[in-house]
Amino acid sequence: MARQADGDRYGFGVGTLVLMLMALVVAFAALAVAGQAWSRSNDAKHAAENVSAGTFPSKGTVTLEEFQIIASPTQYKAGKVTLTVKNIGTMTHEMVLFRAANADALPKVTTAGGERAVGDVDEEAVPKADAMGETGDVKPGKTVVKTFDLSPGSYVLICNIDDPQPDGTVLSHFQRGMHTTIDVVQ
Repeated sequence: MARQADGDRYGFGVGTLVLMLMALVVAFAALAVAGQAWSRSNDAKHAAENVSAGTFPSKGTVTLEEFQIIASPTQYKAGKVTLTVKNIGTMTHEMVLFRAANADALPKVTTAGGERAVGDVDEEAVPKADAMGETGDVKPGKTVVKTFDLSPGSYVLICNIDDPQPDGTVLSHFQRGMHTTIDVVQ
């Protein structure tokens, strides 16, 4: 009986240690999520302060990840706007900036073939005056800083990268939701 009791105590001790380690991992994950939420709420607070004060920034951050683009803030002062574009994802992304009301207003590829999949943004069909520029490929973990000369209006930021898959299909970043809109005011 003593040997079985020792085994039970050992098993209980190991089980307790495993549960404590799991609790520690969950606690650290919760702390990381809370930190990100605090950072994003701070960004929103600063943007709201700018709007209520009638001032708008000329610098901002654009975060790229699978499969979203997050601009902070979303309103800028007309003129030179500098965007720090960070790829926190695991895939290569890009940021292409067009003057347009929203992503639906951009021309789409309608015929299979060529560089883009059907449904992607047809960059060549966008009028030159509305194509503001792009970052080029931004590798995972990298940051690119670009300055654009923007007049008042709405602008769409997209990732228009297509990744061919082993089964022959194409993974379209744009069609998976990698687009957002910013506004530029006088």
